[in-house]
Amino acid sequence: MRVLIYTMFILSSGTLLAQQGNETLNSTNKAPVTNNNTNVVSPNMELETIEEESIQADSTLVVPASISTKSLERKEIQRKPARGKKYKSSTRIQESPAIQSEPVMDEKVMEDAEMINTQDGSYGNSQSVKAVEMKTVSTNFSSTYSTSDTQRTSRSPSIQQQVQMNQAVDYFEVNAPGSFESHYFKYVAGNYNTELISDLKAAENIRPNNADVHVQLAGYYMIEEDVDSALIYTEKLRESNRLADNVVSYSEDILRSVPESGTLITHGFDDGYGSYYAQNSVGVRQDVTLVSLDFLQSDTYKEELKEKGFELPESDVVDVDYLAEFCSMNVEKNLSISLTMPKEYFQAIQDKLYVVGLVFEYHPESFDNFSRNDFLWNNSMEKDVIANPIDEKGRQLSANYLPMLLHLRKVYQVTGEEKKLKEVDEVSDQVGVQCRKYEQVQKVKSSY
Repeated sequence: MRVLIYTMFILSSGTLLAQQGNETLNSTNKAPVTNNNTNVVSPNMELETIEEESIQADSTLVVPASISTKSLERKEIQRKPARGKKYKSSTRIQESPAIQSEPVMDEKVMEDAEMINTQDGSYGNSQSVKAVEMKTVSTNFSSTYSTSDTQRTSRSPSIQQQVQMNQAVDYFEVNAPGSFESHYFKYVAGNYNTELISDLKAAENIRPNNADVHVQLAGYYMIEEDVDSALIYTEKLRESNRLADNVVSYSEDILRSVPESGTLITHGFDDGYGSYYAQNSVGVRQDVTLVSLDFLQSDTYKEELKEKGFELPESDVVDVDYLAEFCSMNVEKNLSISLTMPKEYFQAIQDKLYVVGLVFEYHPESFDNFSRNDFLWNNSMEKDVIANPIDEKGRQLSANYLPMLLHLRKVYQVTGEEKKLKEVDEVSDQVGVQCRKYEQVQKVKSSY
């Protein structure tokens, strides 16, 4: 079997490496694969040794056909707390994330730390030093949560991150009980512990228009399988543009990429909430079962998946190893994984992944993905973010169509389907311009 080497295009802060199998061409192309971050990849020169470069935003990274996974060999164990604890603790070693996301709360939340009332109601006016201290604790919590949320190898907080969040929760419970921070931080630090819903509701009563609260409430109702309530809050996120039009459009095509009655594994907010909204509000592919790595931190969510027939790893740490084990345990569920997941999750299972539309299908055996890609591109996908990307996020998301496009281009070139070849050639050029990867696209094209 012929082995191809692939080029990783770095978009935003994420990378993606696509595996493409093609029985039609009598070859199985097995190669490295790759978050809310967007990514893209394509085939490169055959049998060429390429040295790895440093990863930087909006740069190009190329990797050899064989990737070392030594960094994935360590497997930490998370203590599972007794149910009813106010928050979970993790025994993971701290990660250094590649990116920082937006603060967990808006600027008003940070500023309002100065106005939190004490028992005498005069906190903001008479104790400015204390106000500064509380604002610092609030800011530090948001920074820690953001860092935890953008780890590239785990959805679970590290030990240090969990300890820091717990300390902030304890601080506000002592110094400002009943405040927005005391309630909201407690729920967030609980890592989707549904038993803490009263705190999240209390935070909503204090800040009913806070988008971060809406994110958490939508997630809570998704976990509880209360579709009507979840849609109330996803609609609020749509109104505030937290869940953007191009994310929903892209998510519709993610769902269309999944095989019939299949399972879609998502990673974070954009692909997870976008797919949920597209499925339950727009009505796209309601036969697909959604599995969120983010929500797998929740004991309630795990129990519901078990009731649906899924087998789950024993570890409470939801990380790269967890995904690999989950896939091997649930092969019969027709698994697909969103392309927007950080590339680190794919390294341990790269030889079992095949790009199909905007997902990787998981297949332990060789799989012909050409027919599915041909059907998706020509008959199923809407491709709205290609035609109308709207903003920078849309332009980045459009780049994830490139692995499929370049795969189809190569097959059409070999089979002599000139009309289809011309179309995917033009579209891949258009997408290359939109995501500022035109030169890389041309380099890939010239390699075969």
